[in-house]
Amino acid sequence: MTKDKQFKTVEEQISLLRTRHLKFLDESKAKELLKKYNYFDIINGSENILLKSLNPKIYEDVYFEDCFSIYLFDTEIRSLTLKYIFEIEARLKTSIAYNFAKINCSTIRDTLNYTERAYYQIPSPTNNYLYQTFMKFDLFRKNTVMPNGTTKLGFIEEKKKDKEYIRNYKNPPFWVTIKDFNFGELYFTYCFLKSDVKEEVLKDFGFGISDDLLFQQILHVLKFARNCCAHIELITRFNLLGIKELNNYKELKNFTGCKHKKLSYFDLLVLLSKFCDTSEILKKISEFDLDMYLHERNHISNKLLKRMGNIDINNWEKVNIFG
Repeated sequence: MTKDKQFKTVEEQISLLRTRHLKFLDESKAKELLKKYNYFDIINGSENILLKSLNPKIYEDVYFEDCFSIYLFDTEIRSLTLKYIFEIEARLKTSIAYNFAKINCSTIRDTLNYTERAYYQIPSPTNNYLYQTFMKFDLFRKNTVMPNGTTKLGFIEEKKKDKEYIRNYKNPPFWVTIKDFNFGELYFTYCFLKSDVKEEVLKDFGFGISDDLLFQQILHVLKFARNCCAHIELITRFNLLGIKELNNYKELKNFTGCKHKKLSYFDLLVLLSKFCDTSEILKKISEFDLDMYLHERNHISNKLLKRMGNIDINNWEKVNIFG
């Protein structure tokens, strides 16, 4: 059911929270924090796990400071999560550009082969989503003269207009242009690679060609997580339901050991740990859990860890398997 929300001053927000039995250790500080940070992220971001009753909304033994601690914790691990995704993204860009160029762009004359459909594998029309994306894929777009005489720039010319380092080349090589690919463009570029290039990319990440669908699922999940982080969404609420086009992540769930219908942040961290040293995130999670325990707020951390996918801190501390 959709609903509307009327504007409330910070004082009115505090008053509303008090009617819901939320406690405050320092109300004046809480007012300052609500002026500086988003009410929705601090309060609504964790209320579904902290409320005793949803209708009406009632808290029991919950402080504003608990909510803000969760918000700060989320901010820290979101930043680290994005850092690790950037690391994988950089490796993928290097691998795709290098292996594609090695096979298809070995001479100056062949430099722009990466912008030609003929050097990619067209998806089966039975996969309508990938097929339609391939047919309209931006990478293949060329300069087009419009009926009014103006020119609609193609993919390469658009990149040149926006990035000086691409503009420095008459025909920019793949390893230069790919630096400006967003994760969506990168994901589909991988999906459309022919098997000879794809096999080399998979090899760079420790997989074989038989793991192609699994790797597509991995990239799709990382793309979703990257968007969550980049748009400053609460990463502790990470929750991803499988999609039919990617076999509902069946291969990925087997890869990470996920037993649930939806992928949680715990599953995302297991996935990241297979490519990166995620010890910084695990340290933050352990420190948060310990701090809550020392302040007799472990019932709060337990609820958060449960939402993140695993209530047992010992299981989080076993996650980092990189190397």
